Amino acid sequence: MGASFSQPFPSLDKCTKGGENDRISYATSAMQGRAETMTDAVSILLRAAVPDLDDLTSFFGVYDGHGGASVALFCAKQLHIELRNHQDYQANLPDAMRSVFFRMDELLELSDEWKESLRPATSNNLMQSLRALCCVPKIKETDPYVPPQETGSTACVAVIRGHQIIVGNVGDSRCVASRNGQAIVLSANHKPLNQTERNRIQAAGGQVLRDPTAEGKRAGVPGINGRLTVSRAIGDFAYKHKSGLTREQQMVTCEPSVRSLDITHDVEFLIVATDAIWDTMMTSQGVVDLVCHYIRNGVNDRAICEQLCQRSLKSLDNSTVILVRFNPLSRLPPPLPKNVPLGALLEEDEELEGGEMALLLG
Repeated sequence: MGASFSQPFPSLDKCTKGGENDRISYATSAMQGRAETMTDAVSILLRAAVPDLDDLTSFFGVYDGHGGASVALFCAKQLHIELRNHQDYQANLPDAMRSVFFRMDELLELSDEWKESLRPATSNNLMQSLRALCCVPKIKETDPYVPPQETGSTACVAVIRGHQIIVGNVGDSRCVASRNGQAIVLSANHKPLNQTERNRIQAAGGQVLRDPTAEGKRAGVPGINGRLTVSRAIGDFAYKHKSGLTREQQMVTCEPSVRSLDITHDVEFLIVATDAIWDTMMTSQGVVDLVCHYIRNGVNDRAICEQLCQRSLKSLDNSTVILVRFNPLSRLPPPLPKNVPLGALLEEDEELEGGEMALLLG
């Protein structure tokens, strides 16, 4: 599933979906909100739990476009495909993820074929087709190809394989897990004011400035040369042209932060969302607390995602959120109590059937 939508401005309409297998369940919702257009995109692949490693892998990605929706839409359409096709996909998923973020920039630089891939197939819904077409940049056939200069996208993707979560991100979309109600941040917030990011920007000849002419969401926000408010992104080639520098050393890089987490018995859920969700709630823990509150009160997952989008309305930005819940099969079993002989556990649980015993003992 890869999707983005746009409605008349402003729009509180939400595009909400969900699904499950015997290992995980998910819900997702997206809202255009007070922004003039929808530039977020989402991609979800839910695999069945069968005894093949590839089919035990699920993919969740959110992409927050800036300067237009086209790069975010391309990421939602293509990044997971490039990941699955990478030579290290099975043996070394973190390395594959690092490489694939750079691969997306390579495809954007290569030619305008990526734009053609975004053009919709024939649709019975004329308005949907027209909106999708409006997201695709128009070029003259005689013009030499120029990659997107100030159009780009954040990317935050979470891959769940077996009992592990692997997360890669560029930009300020975020992935957070909840372990016993405590927020575990699995992504980095790539902003120009971060000292490490600022050092790279300045070394590449850029400056971190506030744009006095900026309005709305960007008003008073520090940006690279007063413009771009994230320091890592896919696309945005106007900030990646300094000769003599590697791709990692440019003012803006698409080098992802990659982190992982074991899905232990006490990991309850995962949230992947664009910055509007986090900016409104202020902290990762604040979002986790709110989701825990909704769960305790019996609110279903789709409604939780819609509530998170609704609460982000004051951000003046699009909002997209994915909530993933972990079923017992996806979690590692709890550790055995310390200093308790195994025989004592067997005696206590001897009335259990063999299948239940195997589960308890891991």
